[in-house]
Amino acid sequence: MFMRNICVCVASIVLFLGLAAPAFAQIPQWKMVHGEVLQVLPDEHKLLLGYDGQEVYLSLEDGCRIFRQGKPAALESLRPVGPGAYQDALCWINARGLVSMILVNYYVQEEDGLLVAYDIFGNPK
Repeated sequence: MFMRNICVCVASIVLFLGLAAPAFAQIPQWKMVHGEVLQVLPDEHKLLLGYDGQEVYLSLEDGCRIFRQGKPAALESLRPVGPGAYQDALCWINARGLVSMILVNYYVQEEDGLLVAYDIFGNPK
């Protein structure tokens, strides 16, 4: 009798998970996007990010946290450094499609008399 009850419980759980899995798959997930900040629109709380050959406007969550080298940074500080010199950003986009956190970096180093820009992962651009 006890084993029968356990088998019924296990079968019920497996059936529930099997039926619920497609519903859980429909729930929007968090995603991470890496690109260059092409433009900052502080009044609209948005930024234009270039990644994978496309340009996308991303809306920021009200409490969006921005960090540069582990320290808090302002949205306005993400503006391009100069013509063609863009800051690298790693953006966490929540299930509602809003940016919740940004890690930003701009690193240039002279090598053999040339300036070489690096992305946020330390790879040359």
